Amino acid sequence: MKLFTHIFQYEWKSLWRSSILKALLLVVLGAGIYGIYFGKFEVEKQETRMAQVQQYERQQFDSLLYWSTLDTTYETNQEKYQQAVSPTGVGWSKHFTYYLTHDAPPLAGLCLGQRDLFPVYYGFNVTDLARQVNVGELANPMKLLTGNFDLSYVFVFLIPLLIIALFYNIYAREKEGGTLSLLQSQPVPLTTILISKGLLRMLIVLATVTVLLLLGFLLHGISLAQQFGLFMSWLLVICGYCLLWTLLMGVVIALKRTAALSAMLGLGVWLIFTLITPALLNMFVSAQEPPPNRAEMIHAVRSLNDKNWEMPKSFVFDRFYQENPDFPPADTADFNQWYYASFVLLDSEANALKQQFEAQVAERNQMLKRWEWLAPAAMVHEKLSTLSQTDRRSHQEFVTEMYAYHQGLKDLYYNKIFSSEMFGTADLETLSARLSE
Repeated sequence: MKLFTHIFQYEWKSLWRSSILKALLLVVLGAGIYGIYFGKFEVEKQETRMAQVQQYERQQFDSLLYWSTLDTTYETNQEKYQQAVSPTGVGWSKHFTYYLTHDAPPLAGLCLGQRDLFPVYYGFNVTDLARQVNVGELANPMKLLTGNFDLSYVFVFLIPLLIIALFYNIYAREKEGGTLSLLQSQPVPLTTILISKGLLRMLIVLATVTVLLLLGFLLHGISLAQQFGLFMSWLLVICGYCLLWTLLMGVVIALKRTAALSAMLGLGVWLIFTLITPALLNMFVSAQEPPPNRAEMIHAVRSLNDKNWEMPKSFVFDRFYQENPDFPPADTADFNQWYYASFVLLDSEANALKQQFEAQVAERNQMLKRWEWLAPAAMVHEKLSTLSQTDRRSHQEFVTEMYAYHQGLKDLYYNKIFSSEMFGTADLETLSARLSE
């Protein structure tokens, strides 16, 4: 133990005298702090947008509540009153728009994951949901190209570079400096000396990582006491990732090459595991399981919507009551009831297409998981996204919640529509309570 302590003290003094270590730590700490504030800015921007749509939704519904109390003996009040109490809206195009928001989890700012690719809120009315939400791109191409410079990015991509910079010349510096023969003449094995030097560097890296993670929690206002489990999970994942890169650099050092060649080998390994392997893995999986074409699904949903307008009313009602026998009998001469019944059928058919799409995505992701160990950077980022609840699965849970929310609205609206009834005060209060859920 005394031997290790002596080597640590000497090596630390040697490293600290050099301005390189100080510059490396300043760069990594600066990048980490920037990543922390970038993630904080993105989350605050998302929360601002969500707060705005929630405020807009509340203001609009408060207007409906007020309009429902207007005196309809005045002609100027009649249209607003009808819009408030009519479940079909006015003119079939002025439906009330409801919003459902995907609140940011505590650690979202540290690892944005896919919250920048998928919507953090949806706006929809009580007509067909599939046509309203399946109209955008699958992802933001620019974000896919550049990624997010959040704290997880620093850990996944920059910390390995710090490890390479600290480890590449452990052996070569002694050899090229002419001190290798002196070390080999000592009673202490050269391997022990090199391992001690590596342990010191590893401690420097782990200390840097811990400081950055603590700063991330502090600057994002995350309670360490309440989220201590998540803090330790993050730290264990990152420490394991750092250990992997230390072992890889240990292999490079064991080759006993020059400092320049060792540095090039380290950078080559970094390129392979962070950029090349994920790209090749994606190409391989795409060849085995081609990604589903969302544009085709969107086109199919639009085609179904167009086809509904061409269906005879009797055909629409027959299919509607086969799938929804609990609704009151429809008046085949009522345009509204046929109109909304067709939306129910459209959602049913669109959901079948969506399930096929999701099944293809799930099968593709399953294949990726079998080979993700070949791309440790992607695997670690996915793990951090899962811990932060910003991965694709979290978004899918939000989408499932949205479908359930929409179904609850339809139950209220459609029962009124097929009973040819208007909303009463109690119905509007029930809907108003749903806004704050």
